[in-house]
Amino acid sequence: HPHARTMGLLKHTLTFIGTLFTVVGGAFMFAPADVVPAVYGQAMKAGSAYPWTRSGTFELAFGALLVMSRSWGAEERFKIGIVTLVTLIGLIYDVTQHAASSGINKFALADPSYALVTALAVVVAAGLVVNKMEPGIFEKDKGSKGTRKSTRVRTKRA
Repeated sequence: HPHARTMGLLKHTLTFIGTLFTVVGGAFMFAPADVVPAVYGQAMKAGSAYPWTRSGTFELAFGALLVMSRSWGAEERFKIGIVTLVTLIGLIYDVTQHAASSGINKFALADPSYALVTALAVVVAAGLVVNKMEPGIFEKDKGSKGTRKSTRVRTKRA
């Protein structure tokens, strides 16, 4: 089957990102003073634990949602993928605008954390495209009876 290699790219990508967000979010929630230096390469500003734990709570919940999306259909996963892409782009934008005032490194692709977020955004975008090219969206799946209800008028036989 021509789609065998690419089928499920979005499913696997969202699962990977979800797992990553869940683990990192949990770490930010429970040990921000240890995690911020590990992720961003510099110490957390004094008194800034609360925003990091709040951010961790969001990341953990969002990550769990992404992992759960694995069992949902392709159309629902596409919607979740759009939200994920917008979230990653928003994160990149936020860092480019506010990194200095937060006490973290400015955005640069040479930085491993920012390179990872950028790579994840690119893979999600690719997964969204592939998701729309998979059988059942633009073409009929093998053995499928179609995705739309029949328009044929059924008549009762007397």
